[in-house]
Amino acid sequence: MSEYPSFEREPSVEADPIKALAPILQTALDAVVVIRADGKIVAWNGAAEQTFGWSSREALGVEMGALIVPEQHRQAHALGMQRYNESGQARVVGQRIEITALTRTGQEIPVELSINKMRSGDEILFIGFLRNISERKRGEEDLQRRARQAELLFEITQLAAETESFEDALHSCLKAICSITGWPVGHAFVLGKGAERELLPTSIWYEAVLGTSKALQEATSGIRFSEGVGLPGIVLATGEPIWMSDAEHHPDFRRKGKGFRAAFGFPIKSEGQVIAVLEFFTTAVSSPDTELMLTVRTLGEQLGRVMERKRTEEHQRLLLHELNHRVKNTLAIVQGLAAQTFKGDAADPSSKQAFEGRLAALAEAHDLLTGANWEAASLRDVVERSSRGCGADPTRVKISGPDLWLQPKAAVSLSMALHELCTNAVKYGAFSTEAGSVSVSWKMIKNEGAPHIVLRWEESGGPPVSPPLRQGFGTRMIERALASELGGSAKLEFPTSGARCIITAPLPTDADPAPPD
Repeated sequence: MSEYPSFEREPSVEADPIKALAPILQTALDAVVVIRADGKIVAWNGAAEQTFGWSSREALGVEMGALIVPEQHRQAHALGMQRYNESGQARVVGQRIEITALTRTGQEIPVELSINKMRSGDEILFIGFLRNISERKRGEEDLQRRARQAELLFEITQLAAETESFEDALHSCLKAICSITGWPVGHAFVLGKGAERELLPTSIWYEAVLGTSKALQEATSGIRFSEGVGLPGIVLATGEPIWMSDAEHHPDFRRKGKGFRAAFGFPIKSEGQVIAVLEFFTTAVSSPDTELMLTVRTLGEQLGRVMERKRTEEHQRLLLHELNHRVKNTLAIVQGLAAQTFKGDAADPSSKQAFEGRLAALAEAHDLLTGANWEAASLRDVVERSSRGCGADPTRVKISGPDLWLQPKAAVSLSMALHELCTNAVKYGAFSTEAGSVSVSWKMIKNEGAPHIVLRWEESGGPPVSPPLRQGFGTRMIERALASELGGSAKLEFPTSGARCIITAPLPTDADPAPPD
């Protein structure tokens, strides 16, 4: 990256000023444009030719404002030149600003601009250094989009995971998306259970202001959408998000005249199949938001997995409830049989009481166990799946540590953190080069008499690293959220050899290295 020259004093050039500037014009890596006080170009280097597409011969003598200044900035540019000519005041001289400039093709590109001035006899020259920062801006926008997507995915997945039912999870998703996008109304359609693929309306709505979508809800309550029909039906047929900038004038929108203009919908998928469609509405015409559409496409697939798990859990709860009911009936039958068995003068009352007490205790234990969640996850599986999930080559991941089984909450939190570390390594760290590798190891220790796990993520063989200039979403999640969820600590370090993360968390006092029975 080249440095812009700066002048502590306004330099004076008695000889030909352009000749004096020749070394700068020839060697500068950035576009250099020199203009007189009347705004006309007197120097235009090779980098300027490459950046803006005009040759030096074409640019010389042309008023700069008409050549490379976009329409919306031309008045300010003209006023600035006029102010300097009348009062000698130049507000942007000696500063570095970001602005846009025009190329020969009419494309508007972002540039970083630095202006200095110099005197040549009685004449003042302005020297502008312009750096095309399009690539940097694209990178920043991509990072912002990814951060927004990650935060949205994390927030909604957490909300969905914490709710008790499929319907509650859908409502949480509607509320979160409306909150983030600023759109006031959201609704969920679910796929019917019949042979025909048909979307059925639900009572699951979210309104930022209660009562604003009453007419829309009434129009929706009695309608069903088959594939390709209406906004939800198009989403069902294509499996892709759909945006209607002005639904009132869109031929495929079936609920016109209800007070809403723009609408978009996206599918929730499970195993590649649409299982629900979420739709959102706003009162103003709205152009498609490409970033949002990319985000909800990913979100729909992630939510589908969560929703399917919710449905499975509900089905399991129903089965357990039915099983519990049947076992109780069986126990009642056994109790009756026992009563019949011990009937008569030969029956020993103390034996009968003991038998019935044991049966009652068995029933209570059955209630307690069926009401608990007996799920657990292998730590080794969590590590392996996290590395595979981000696309890392498994042969470049060294895993070592005893078999440990994590409770569901700890497994989810650790999976999120490991996925973030792995993704970062793919983009910037050890996995971004062919020679890099990652070591993930863990061990159990005693800390003040209580068992703890210490997990180390250590990268090597990648490009030299340095601490980030600002704390991003991933770092906050690892150091704050992970520590909070696990009740321990997470520390990120950035030695030159590669990123390192050390996670320490308590384990239940009865932690068993073997899987649960």
